[in-house]
Formats: sequence, structure tokens, C-alpha cells
Amino acid sequence: MNPTVSDTIRLARILCILLLVYAHAQPYVAVDPANPGSLLSPMGAIAYVRQLLGHTGVPLLSLISGYLLARTLSTRPWIAEFSNKFFSLIVPLVLWNLIYIAKEYAESSFITLPALQEWPDAVLAITTYPAMMPLYFLRDAFVCFLISPALMYLARKSPGLTVAALLLNALLNIDDVMFINSAIPLFYFAGCVLMVRRVPIPTHPTHPMPRGPVWAAGLAMVVLSAAPFFRPQDWGISDAESVPYAAVDIALRAAGCVVFWAVASKLLHSRAGDVLLRFEPMAFFIFCAHGMAAGLWWMALARLGYADVTPVSLGYFALSPLLALAVCVAAVWSIRRVAPRVLSLLMGGRSPNHQQMNNMIHPLRRRDLELSHGT
Repeated sequence: MNPTVSDTIRLARILCILLLVYAHAQPYVAVDPANPGSLLSPMGAIAYVRQLLGHTGVPLLSLISGYLLARTLSTRPWIAEFSNKFFSLIVPLVLWNLIYIAKEYAESSFITLPALQEWPDAVLAITTYPAMMPLYFLRDAFVCFLISPALMYLARKSPGLTVAALLLNALLNIDDVMFINSAIPLFYFAGCVLMVRRVPIPTHPTHPMPRGPVWAAGLAMVVLSAAPFFRPQDWGISDAESVPYAAVDIALRAAGCVVFWAVASKLLHSRAGDVLLRFEPMAFFIFCAHGMAAGLWWMALARLGYADVTPVSLGYFALSPLLALAVCVAAVWSIRRVAPRVLSLLMGGRSPNHQQMNNMIHPLRRRDLELSHGT
């Protein structure tokens, strides 16, 4: 793989996962479709940022997953990759959900546990969201892997018709419980097509993405994220199960793929990009733990009595990706020293090595900054 493309993928991964923290950081806001309130209110601003930055990065993660898997399967048999995908997706899915269930059990004074019939979904997300809701992505990614031979064949033989079918499926949820999020296979397949058909990947500065599509996608993100605040019932997007809602959601996700890839590509050769890349080995851990990591800070604010103070809650929300990152780095550093095998299981075999941990703990060492200024 082109080293620039590889590094941009790594940067896009950590960027999107850090922004995903906005989707699940407190204070939780439920926008009433019938009366969403003002976009300029504190809760309205949080809901807007949650949609604009928190939810729109996940599709690019799906696209990247499809691209990388298609690359792997071009040199390795599917059956040989099965055990790796099971270890890297299903094992963490089970372990993190068990951790979350144990946390909820302890917080309820050892009273609340899933009912016996709920355990398969709570741990493995068989038919619905798991106990730790964001981890449904791991389940859907594994299902995409299971059908990847068919996706690879269709990417070679009939990409356009397959994209149309997957788009229809994303709009109508035809697959029912096969995918918890029916948009994931659409973007996953798009990544397969890019790899199988050798589509040139735009990267800065040699082959930058044209400004026109990037600005158009950015404008679409800004407008579509604000849609719930403007006549939602008349627009037909007040019902999360409706086709108009799904159409707006898919358009927003597609725009996010363009914008976040362009941003990652632009940041690659910058100081900010260098700092972000140092934390890329943490990306999977942050993805799995970000809700609980950000929640620790919120619990502290609540204990101190500041959770209901609007400037404080807004400040916490704005900084939540960095706060979650700090907790996750500390957690990985601690677990790595005490139980490295457990960390490997939690991260699906993606544990950072000693040098990577040092780079994360000292991301802005004086020597590095001097070298950066020198270049």
C-alpha cells in the first residue's frame, strides 16, 4: 500500500474515533422531533455537535474496514483470516460488554442484571444493540467479514448494481436483523470496491481531493445536521424508522466520509497530525471504552455539584474527546504493566508496544517540537 494512503488511514481512524466521543458523552440530549427547541440553546448546540461530528465519522471507519479487508483477502484466504477476525472483533465485543454489565451491576448496588433471555443480545448483539451500545459496530463488521467473499465478487463483477441494492437496503432495512445498522454494509462495500478496482485514493499534497466536492460535502454536513431543528415533521424526518430519515442520515454519512478523509489527508504532514498519529495505537481501546472513560469525568463533575452548571457542562462536552483520551491512555498504561495478556484480549491483539506507549505519554516533548520548527 502507498505509505501516504496507509498513514492517512491511520490518522483518519484516530480522528474519527476521538470525534465519536461526542456521540456518547454526557450530558445526554434527546431532541424531541415534534419540538426540537432552538439550535442556539445549550442543549441544542450539544445535539447539533453530536450529530455533526459524533455520528458522521463512523461511516468512514466502515469504508476503511472494507478497504483493508479487501486488501488482506487479495493475498490471504478467507478461512485463514477467520480466526483473526474472530479474535479481533468478537472476543473484544464479549469482554467489553461483560465489563459494562458488571459496571452497571455494581452501580445498581448489585441488583440489576440482564434477564436470562437478554444475555445473547447483551453480550453478542445477536438481534439488537448490545449492553454497550456503540459496540454493535464490531458485530456488524464481523457479519460484513462473513459475507466478504460475496462482496469481493460483486465488487469485481457488478459494483454499481450492488451499491444500488445496498443503498435500497439501507433505506428500507430489508435485511431486518442481519445488520443492526443497515448503512454499514453499504460503506463497507464501497471500501471493497475502492480496493478491488484499484481506484486512486486522493491524498495530500501529491493528489489532493478537489476542493469543490469537499466544500460541498462540508456544506451538506452543516445543513443536514441542523435539519431536525427546522420543520422536522413537514420534512418527514421526525420518524427514525422512516425512509426520509434514513435518506438524510445516509447523505450525512456520505458527506462525512469525504470531509473527514480530506481533513485527515490535510493534517497528515502537520504537527497536529503527528501528535494524533502517536495515539493511533490507542484507537481501538478508545472506541470500546470512550463512553465509560468520558463518564468518569462527568461523575466527578456531578459529585462536585457542577454537572448542572451550563458553562461547565458545555466545557466538559467540548473537551470530552481529550478527557476520554487521557483516561484511556492511563488505563492502557496500567493494564499493560499489570496484565498485558488481558489488554491484548480487550484490544483484539492490537496492544501498543513500549515505544508506542512512550510516544503517547510524551507526545509534545521539547526535542520533537524543536525538530518540527526546524523543518
